[in-house]
Amino acid sequence: MLFHAVGETMKNLPRYLCLGALLTFATPFAVADEAVSNGRSIYEANCLICHGQTGMPDPDSPVVKGLGVMPADFSDPLFNSREPSGDWEMVIKYGGHAMGLAEQMPAQGENLSAAEITAVTAYIKSMVDTSAYPPGEMNLMLPTRVKKAFPEDEVVYKGRFTNQDGEDAYKNVLEFEKRVGKRGQAIVELVHESEGSVSELSEAEVGYKHVLSDSKQHILSGAAVYAIPVEADGDGELQTYLAYGVEMSPAWTFQGSLRLKFPIGEASDGETELAGIVHYVHSPWPRRVFPALEVVATQPFRSRNGDLEWTAMPQVRIGLTRGGHVALNLGVELPLSDQAWDNRVYLTLLWDFADGGFFKGW
Repeated sequence: MLFHAVGETMKNLPRYLCLGALLTFATPFAVADEAVSNGRSIYEANCLICHGQTGMPDPDSPVVKGLGVMPADFSDPLFNSREPSGDWEMVIKYGGHAMGLAEQMPAQGENLSAAEITAVTAYIKSMVDTSAYPPGEMNLMLPTRVKKAFPEDEVVYKGRFTNQDGEDAYKNVLEFEKRVGKRGQAIVELVHESEGSVSELSEAEVGYKHVLSDSKQHILSGAAVYAIPVEADGDGELQTYLAYGVEMSPAWTFQGSLRLKFPIGEASDGETELAGIVHYVHSPWPRRVFPALEVVATQPFRSRNGDLEWTAMPQVRIGLTRGGHVALNLGVELPLSDQAWDNRVYLTLLWDFADGGFFKGW
């Protein structure tokens, strides 16, 4: 079933990317006035005392002082937009501790119905205009090779072991991602490679990603990255890519990217990379194991018969913390065409530092 879903989406990936590029900026779906009105009354009865009338907690309030922790500020558009409504509904229903957050946030599942929790979440989301920010519903799970469209505040480590004839090879990448403004992200990467007796800090990469189009069902971003040689030979490389994400159904998501690599000084020696991944999101709880299948095709600009290379990578995402802001990806990449290697094993460790410290919520 998973392989079939990937096959179908890979066939339509160019069309998805083109359609995404043509989509205009979408205004988030307006919640019905009645639902917002109901949510407001629920908020005023249950949430206002800590979070404040406008969603901004009063640090001088005796109640807030007694908590020992500052409640969430719903009036901050970046904070309000970056998490999906479903995550907030989980926090309201099960309490902060269940999702790796402050234990002072009580569980309301026994006091509020599912409809009331949905209504109060809708009202909280309406407290501030977030139309210029990409919605948290499109903060999909991090792939291994596919480029992610949603702008993040993350530190990511990626390790790759290549099993091949002769000396095996290792590659380690440390990536720092930081939100810039409403829709952007700065990218800084350090790449270390070793093979046999050669071990070097091969390059540093700097770049910028920007969201071009978004809604609660799709997101399209564009990016440019410059790879600067450190100890490796060469003049560097310019990379550009489009990244797309879509929720195909409540349990299935698709992400795809189209990347072009241009070596400085000899751009015609570059290559095109087309990649896609399907995740099976079977549970709203972040601390679960989520399977995925990733397919990648690469071809040099100077194409010849047999130059197209295909790989497939079954993988799993493992949420390590209760809120899922620290997670592990494990995958094995298998060649589907003639390659110079037998298989590759990937390990990815991510920390979304916008959601708290590394050791929070274990």
